[in-house]
Amino acid sequence: MTPKRSKGLPSQIFTFEKNICRLVAAWCTFAAITALKDGNFAELSFAQDISLGTVFLSVVGLFLVFSAVHYFLDQFWTDTWFLLISATVCVVRWLSVFDSKTDTMLFTFAVIIAYCLFLYYFLLKNELLLSKIQPSKRTVTIIAIVCGLVGGTVIAVITCLRYMTFSSPNFDFGIFSNMFYYMKTTGLPLVTSERDALLSHFVVHLSPICYLILPFYFIFPSPITLQICQALLLASGVIPVVLLCRKFNLSGKVTILAAIIYSFYPAISSGCFYDFHENCFLTPLLLFMFYFFEKEKYLPAYLFAAGVLMVKEDAAVYVIIFALYLILAHKKYLHGAILAVGSIAYFGIALAILTNTSAYYAELYAATSPNPSIAGPMINRFDNLIHAEADGLLGAIKTALVNPGYLLTQLFSTGGKDVSSTSFFIENTVWAKFVYFMLMLLPVGMIPFCTKKTSRWLLIAPILLNLLSTYKYQYSIVFQYHFGITAFLIYAMIVVLPDLKPITRRNLISFGAAACCCLYIVTVLPTLNKYTDKWEAGKETYIAMEEALESLPDDASLCVSSSLLAHVADRDFVYEINYHGDTPDVDYVVVTSADRGKARWKAYVAQGYEEVEEYSDTPIAVLKKGADKQ
Repeated sequence: MTPKRSKGLPSQIFTFEKNICRLVAAWCTFAAITALKDGNFAELSFAQDISLGTVFLSVVGLFLVFSAVHYFLDQFWTDTWFLLISATVCVVRWLSVFDSKTDTMLFTFAVIIAYCLFLYYFLLKNELLLSKIQPSKRTVTIIAIVCGLVGGTVIAVITCLRYMTFSSPNFDFGIFSNMFYYMKTTGLPLVTSERDALLSHFVVHLSPICYLILPFYFIFPSPITLQICQALLLASGVIPVVLLCRKFNLSGKVTILAAIIYSFYPAISSGCFYDFHENCFLTPLLLFMFYFFEKEKYLPAYLFAAGVLMVKEDAAVYVIIFALYLILAHKKYLHGAILAVGSIAYFGIALAILTNTSAYYAELYAATSPNPSIAGPMINRFDNLIHAEADGLLGAIKTALVNPGYLLTQLFSTGGKDVSSTSFFIENTVWAKFVYFMLMLLPVGMIPFCTKKTSRWLLIAPILLNLLSTYKYQYSIVFQYHFGITAFLIYAMIVVLPDLKPITRRNLISFGAAACCCLYIVTVLPTLNKYTDKWEAGKETYIAMEEALESLPDDASLCVSSSLLAHVADRDFVYEINYHGDTPDVDYVVVTSADRGKARWKAYVAQGYEEVEEYSDTPIAVLKKGADKQ
């Protein structure tokens, strides 16, 4: 007796479409098994020892196995499951082992396109089955939290290992390590290693938000605390993501996919690859601000907006853009005006503070330091848009107003040839910004563009801040300049999703999640493996270096190699040797073995510094000021 079958589910074991699907699934499964072999699939010689007869017999055998499975489970599209599983194995394997110095990302884009075609067919054929899966609110919450914790843990492990393997340079981690030491001991954000003189970090960037981390640093006074706090802050952004999804009545499945996209968004994780920065506050603060304004809970909304402003002086731009969005999209003229006026006022005050304090310190050190390198607001990142230096940031605005055509010439123009190390193996600078654009938009399935409401295009506009700059670090996801942009793109994705047809919504966010995971495999996991292997290979050396540095007197002033500075930043005077030069005003000169004997080492020796023999058997070299220089 023929079993009853639900409407819309498969009923026949052999049809033309099923035979084709099963045949492709069998071949993909064979390819997946083959891909797991040792060797480099990108080489022509890979798997050439397998005969065509073996391929034929393997595919036929798998075809028969899949047919048998479908016979016993004929109410399901089992062939599509085999197809997707085998394709997934292939993709994970290929992306994990492919290594090219020129076209890794272009290969990844090709893989994403192919994989999404398989995913589309799977979703199409299993629509009825998938529609029956309705995770509970509790399940969605648990999965979202787990995703956030996993993503945050990976960030924490990578950044902590960077520090532990002496891979974190003075710029910028040594700076923040020294600043938090001063904040703990004096309450002020002072630092000596940033501009080679004792001054406030707020002369360079106005970031009072850093004080929120200070209580944790008081309890655990270590640079590792900063790395972990950054990871936790970014992981916490999954909370407003879930809350926003619920505000827009998105299904549990869509919410889970949105949480996955946020937690494994490559730009979020890789933005920490150069250690702690105050920018990490931007993503969760902006997302909470978006949520509370959507819920019309204005007190917390304004509190989070104030928090965004305190991250950095230029963070005001994000609040201004959102204020315009409130006015144009929600007709909230009063709240939009308050945000816009308040942000512009804060921005002006911040720039004035930076300008005046930098002038004060420059004058203070003019007599004692020939080159204090103290500058005001860092607007040089947009020098390509400023015609007259005296115009400052207003010059960039003027250019946009009087010559918009010039902006288009800069949109994909780059600032130099040396971007291969910061753009994930894109040596051709012509492609650098295109790759950056794709890395930012593919994980959200290009959904922010799928709206008929033109006011929502404002939510995509922040990415122009990086695309219009020729400062090469702005358009590389391994730096911290896109945490605010990421928040806007995630928010735009969530806002647009309810307006899409259910099938389109399901497909696009599924494609986004698939692309996000593919890109995560290429950009984040290799970095995790790199530092894990580095730590395991040199653990004893790193421990010995740490012990040697800890033996230095706490009250001594030091001039050190960049990679050492974060490890000795808990002292009043510590300088980076590359910027401090060979001025004989420090108690000790501490360098890595590789720097021993170089020009500045010899210059200190010539000025009476003597090598400390007790460190001769350690991975570092130490010079101590001679008695005649005391």
